[in-house]
Amino acid sequence: MLRKSVVINRPQGLGARPIAELVQVASKYESRVYLEHGRRKVNAKSIMGMMSLEASVGDSIEVMIDGIDEENAMQEITAYLLTGRMKVSEAV
Repeated sequence: MLRKSVVINRPQGLGARPIAELVQVASKYESRVYLEHGRRKVNAKSIMGMMSLEASVGDSIEVMIDGIDEENAMQEITAYLLTGRMKVSEAV
């Protein structure tokens, strides 16, 4: 299991569209992905859970990932939280 504290640095914070994009990123991975802010811990693959997180720019959140692809998931999810950019998939 990997854990990492990340300060949300996305210029737009975590509004509806960024949350939807983050759910898409998390859902690409087999690993279990959770975000924790304050006393609330949510499944990052759940749009409703993520909407309830109420995290804004400058807030510190804990990213917890457990599974076979946890390293790749952690890299992409933390990059998204910090920059708002998703990793570009290689063309097949």
